[in-house]
Amino acid sequence: MFRRRWSGLPADPVFPSDFRELGYFINDVDEIRSIENPDYYFKYYLTKNERWNERQRFAFNQAVRREIHTRLDAQNFTTIPLPLGTPPTDPHVPIRTTPDLAAASRVVLLFGESCQPLGVLAHRVIGGRGGITRGSVLGLVAALRAQPSSAADPSPPGVLLANAGELWWWPEGRCGLTPVDRHRVPMASAVHLGRYHDPKVNEVAGNGTAGEHVRGVFDATLRGELVDEKAKVDVIAVGDTAEEVVNYLDDDEVWEVAGDRLSCMVVLGGCYSSKKFKCEGFKRFVAERARAYIIHHAHLDTPVAGPEGSPDTAGFTSYGCPVFSAGPAKETETMLIEAQSAVLKWMQEVAMEGTAYKNAVVKIFGDNDSGATAEESNSWWDAIGVRGNNKSEARVQTKDTDRAKGKAEDNTGEVRHNAEGSGANLEDVPNRGVAARPVRNGAAGARDVEDHDDKVKTSDGPDA
Repeated sequence: MFRRRWSGLPADPVFPSDFRELGYFINDVDEIRSIENPDYYFKYYLTKNERWNERQRFAFNQAVRREIHTRLDAQNFTTIPLPLGTPPTDPHVPIRTTPDLAAASRVVLLFGESCQPLGVLAHRVIGGRGGITRGSVLGLVAALRAQPSSAADPSPPGVLLANAGELWWWPEGRCGLTPVDRHRVPMASAVHLGRYHDPKVNEVAGNGTAGEHVRGVFDATLRGELVDEKAKVDVIAVGDTAEEVVNYLDDDEVWEVAGDRLSCMVVLGGCYSSKKFKCEGFKRFVAERARAYIIHHAHLDTPVAGPEGSPDTAGFTSYGCPVFSAGPAKETETMLIEAQSAVLKWMQEVAMEGTAYKNAVVKIFGDNDSGATAEESNSWWDAIGVRGNNKSEARVQTKDTDRAKGKAEDNTGEVRHNAEGSGANLEDVPNRGVAARPVRNGAAGARDVEDHDDKVKTSDGPDA
């Protein structure tokens, strides 16, 4: 009989959380490149053993986290634990704020996705083309700090970075981890299945879920001492956290406190329906002083739907506010990166106009009686920039469609000719010709085309 002792299991691999020791460096355009070959970015697949690849990714992410927070420290950002007053060695969720938060007349709250670490927008950009500043909150913070708070206050707005991702407390590391990184922490061996979740050890009081964290941030901001009681608050919410923000604000009791404080709100990649709103005050605020961005083939900041949504637009649009295209973004995590200029420009416009601001009435094709839809275009293939074989395929499909339509017309003609010969009523003769399905217009068609290009691309592995 054979048995294997615990001591005989392969040891869990260890990687240093340092760019240079991992074989990388930050070049002059702020991108992380390989020291061995500076033309290459981060390489996920070191071996065929997934545990080795995951452990390296964990160390790389920790190095990225350290670099981002070092740069935030250089801008005098402070770290505030939630719940407020928690010692740094006890389970807590850190949020980061500008040093002038308490005195600012305008404060911007940023709620990132629940799968991203604090300060990170998209690892695929940080570890690839674009670099650290573009793929993190660093670029966003710099742009916000260059704006005036309002027409009467030229000082920059305060910034609060919420942390809906790092809610799993890692006792050994004395820090919070994302739902993905928690499975990459050191194990007893390389073949252990994972870490057991113990609510008493791994959960932070009042921050067990993204929804609880959102509530904690708003309570500390609107009901606590972090922000001046007269300060106006702007909200930026990305992905699934946007739904938690909406669920919290869509409450009559909450709105009595928050209604006079909120100035505007931007939702990127959210998934909620305004038809389910319960609070009339919040519903009116969303219609007048909020906007949503979705992944769409149109150019950045192109209106896609009005507050009531557009049934003719591919994708969900019933957000209760004007909906705009996020431009070239193809993933939720890159939406704020790609749409940053448009988002900040609009927020600045709202701040300068103050309480007089109301969303403009956006005219969207498909919402009127013309019958046209926002997805229709006379030169759709050129508009989305089809490249390579896809364009030739489009021509072939178009020819096939025209050929099918021609056959359909011929079939109809034969039916009508036979009907005339038999003396039948032509109005009773149905059109029996069936045309082939034409090439689809709109966002759905655009995704089909873009997916064809994606098939020939190679990936170095997971982005987070």
